Amino acid sequence: MQEQITSQSFLEVPASKEELRKLLNSLPKRPGVYKFLDKSKNPIYIGKAKNLKNRVSSYFGDSVSNSKKIKKLRDNLKIIEITLTNTELEALLMEQYLIKEEKPKFNVQFKDDKGYPWIRVATSREFPSANSFLGKKDKIDKFFGPFPSSYAVQESLKLLQKTFKIRNCSDSFFRNRTRPCIQYEIGRCSAPCVGYISKEEYLNEVYSAELLLSGKSEILISNFYKLMDKHSNDKYFEKAATYRDRISALRDIQRSQSIAGFQKNRDAIYLSSSNGSTKIGVSRVNQGWVTGHQNFILNKEFVEVNVLEKFISQYYFSIDHCPSVLVIEQKLDNKTLIEKTLSELHSKKISIITKPGKKDKGLIDLCRLNTEYVLKRDKTDNDFKFKVETLEKKLKIEGKIGIIESYDISHHSGDNAVAGCVVFSNEGKLRKLYRKYNISEENSGNDIGSMAELIRRRFSIDKQKEIPSLVIIDGGKTHLSSAVKEFRKLGINKVNVISISKGVRRKALFDSIHLVNGQTIPINEGSAFNHFIQEIRDETHRYAITSLKKKRSKSSISSSIDGLSGIGQRRKKLLLRYFGSLEQIKRASVDDLCEVSSIGKNTAQLIFKQIHN
Repeated sequence: MQEQITSQSFLEVPASKEELRKLLNSLPKRPGVYKFLDKSKNPIYIGKAKNLKNRVSSYFGDSVSNSKKIKKLRDNLKIIEITLTNTELEALLMEQYLIKEEKPKFNVQFKDDKGYPWIRVATSREFPSANSFLGKKDKIDKFFGPFPSSYAVQESLKLLQKTFKIRNCSDSFFRNRTRPCIQYEIGRCSAPCVGYISKEEYLNEVYSAELLLSGKSEILISNFYKLMDKHSNDKYFEKAATYRDRISALRDIQRSQSIAGFQKNRDAIYLSSSNGSTKIGVSRVNQGWVTGHQNFILNKEFVEVNVLEKFISQYYFSIDHCPSVLVIEQKLDNKTLIEKTLSELHSKKISIITKPGKKDKGLIDLCRLNTEYVLKRDKTDNDFKFKVETLEKKLKIEGKIGIIESYDISHHSGDNAVAGCVVFSNEGKLRKLYRKYNISEENSGNDIGSMAELIRRRFSIDKQKEIPSLVIIDGGKTHLSSAVKEFRKLGINKVNVISISKGVRRKALFDSIHLVNGQTIPINEGSAFNHFIQEIRDETHRYAITSLKKKRSKSSISSSIDGLSGIGQRRKKLLLRYFGSLEQIKRASVDDLCEVSSIGKNTAQLIFKQIHN
């Protein structure tokens, strides 16, 4: 095992402009942190971005080529390292931590080492205000924080003003008002200065804000439910609607809030395998903040079942500093033994969490995101010529394969059916030749009929000059037989056709490849032939699903929760009560949906699938 694991988290910057363009285009359009490293892998600049692809690409544009600083930075830049985050705010937290720890030379001149800001709620005032604060704290007001930056404070203050309408003006400004200011006009203040809200009501709003800042959002939401029900029973429907909207807003906050703030240092560990490649990702939390991510690749074609256990044993037994908590999502046969051994080795109690709670699940999700990004990035290789040759040999195709086309059908409960066609050659994916077909209502929901319609439209008389060397369809022997009959009806007898059917529990390991002669080829996990077939199938499925989502968004999803099938009226009411609006239900994950009373895992998956597929 020792020789099989190597760290992997760097992108080398190529010398040629063409290769650099390919590298930049491969970056994700997600929030995260990027590091620019020199030839010795020392960080020279660290930054955060809302869109990593756009931000990193901006350093290589013509508009910045005359900047001396950028030119010097690019001259020293040899390697790019990126870490994905859930939100831009999380990226900001990680960026500031890393800059403070690693002190890259191109960042130093722009950063200072002042204290961290707080939010002060001036409870000593008759009508308390909420403001950013930096300095020595007193004992008469309440302070919340510290926050990692003024940006984080301002974002939180905006939230308080929007949700609770707490004033942020100075005391002198407050005392001298005779009419409401612009903050009232834009819905950010309740105007206590001119008596538009009673002192009792205003202090209740301040108390609610304190609960939110203290992390007691569930208590706050519970109070809002009581008030919403009270006003509804008293026929004050406008006030009831106000609390309904606040519940909706707070559910959104709970879903998107930073996963930072852990009391103990911890590592989240995630194992990802695809097409014979296996990687383990480790996301680290230090001093309460997510501080980085590292990937390890296992250089072995076949992997043992207990690979995660072996990785933990090898890696954490060999390093000097092990965090107090390790978070994973699978059972370990020797969990107690590993915990005891690690605790003795590092002279402190070390726990392994195999059933993570909501906050740790957020950390695991972030770890998965980063691990699978690297896995996906590594699948983009240039050795397509070799891959195509393996198809020729394994399928015994006469002559050379020029063009490969793969088809898949996607629909939502029989509606909005779309057929996707992706195209490969020995040069790789030919995205310009990808096509999508809207399937007629007559065949929508009928996969075999939809595939037959696709073949008729794709190979109509005027298009038969463009017949590919190999056609791959998604399905079993029945689907393959039907496709071959359709080709023969069109007078096309010299096309090579195969199908690939999904395995048990839809796992790639159990997929089967079907040939026209009736032969079925089981998956051999270490085979380049099978890897390439699955790569084509996965790309086709992705393209078909994406096309379906675009089509459904154009036709617009039903604006009423009544559009959900298989969910009774009672559960629909519980969903609306919990989330506050259909929009929040649409934004909820499966885990979020499971938080609702009487909504189990299967029901949550059904709801999620109907809304998103």
